Amino acid sequence: MKALFSCGAVALLAVLSVSACSKPAPSWREIALPGPAVLRDVADCGDRWWAVGGAGAGPGAWTSTDGVSWASVPFAPLPAGYYGPHQVIGSVACAGDRVAMIGAVPGGAHGNPRVSTWHLAGGRLVENPAPFETYGGDQAVDVGPMTAGPSGFAIAGNRSSGAAAWISPDGRTFTLLEQAPGLAGETVARDVAALPDGRWAVVGGAGGVLDQRAAAWISADGKAWTRADPPVSDGFTEIQRVVRDGDDLLAAGVRGTHLGLWRWHDGAWTVGDAFGDGAAGVRSLALAGGKPVVVGGGLYIDGVSTETPAPPTAVAGRGRSLLLAAGDRLWTARL
Repeated sequence: MKALFSCGAVALLAVLSVSACSKPAPSWREIALPGPAVLRDVADCGDRWWAVGGAGAGPGAWTSTDGVSWASVPFAPLPAGYYGPHQVIGSVACAGDRVAMIGAVPGGAHGNPRVSTWHLAGGRLVENPAPFETYGGDQAVDVGPMTAGPSGFAIAGNRSSGAAAWISPDGRTFTLLEQAPGLAGETVARDVAALPDGRWAVVGGAGGVLDQRAAAWISADGKAWTRADPPVSDGFTEIQRVVRDGDDLLAAGVRGTHLGLWRWHDGAWTVGDAFGDGAAGVRSLALAGGKPVVVGGGLYIDGVSTETPAPPTAVAGRGRSLLLAAGDRLWTARL
């Protein structure tokens, strides 16, 4: 059984507790991006890194093969669209050479988010056409992060009927799955991950506002979902980010007034100790050097608060390499 936290020989003893092993703080190295940037997400795509957000008054995306030299990627908004050229990209997902993104900008009489998805084609990020009701409309609540897996791309989010998902086989056309059996109800979806067999795992919470409990759902096609909740913990709990770790899932979220980790292994969840301050929730989660790296009101590596050169926004990991987005800058470190 894999431990939630690891530190050399004590890994098996740390299954349900934050590692007590101390390590030197990372030595951060700043990366220069071409032109101004506002960063919202970063990702490791195997042989390529991605960073996304805004550039000037429109969407921005940058990519690198070595993590040192970065190039901007042009965007191709819909010719007749108004909002695409003004969006900020909030999430990027990739599987091999397939890359897709989701962006938004406030608009309309009430300033609600106008959401689009984008896919990489011919060296450009092309905006995908979609009916307004796919991401907006009277039933809209929010649209969350995107992920990729063997069977395509998925987005987690919420409608007035509860938790929902958007599924696409190619990152070009997304189908909204709301009021889905087993998923909708008194539920919220915060993130989604792909299991090795191609099924989707949505994470979030279920129950009342004050006594909400962490929840998870599994589906092969997004049309019908099976509950796969973690063990119940005292107080308010919610899983807010989830990533693949081999055949496992590693998840992070809020547990009472603190942060916490969960691990999905062989069809069941294990709950780790709480750590840090949960007031800001979890914005980003990655694995680097075999350690969980959490952005939530600061940076936590293996459950330990870690200094950063600027307030962190998002993290991505590859092996022992950690990529950190902080405001308008990128930073790297080795763990």
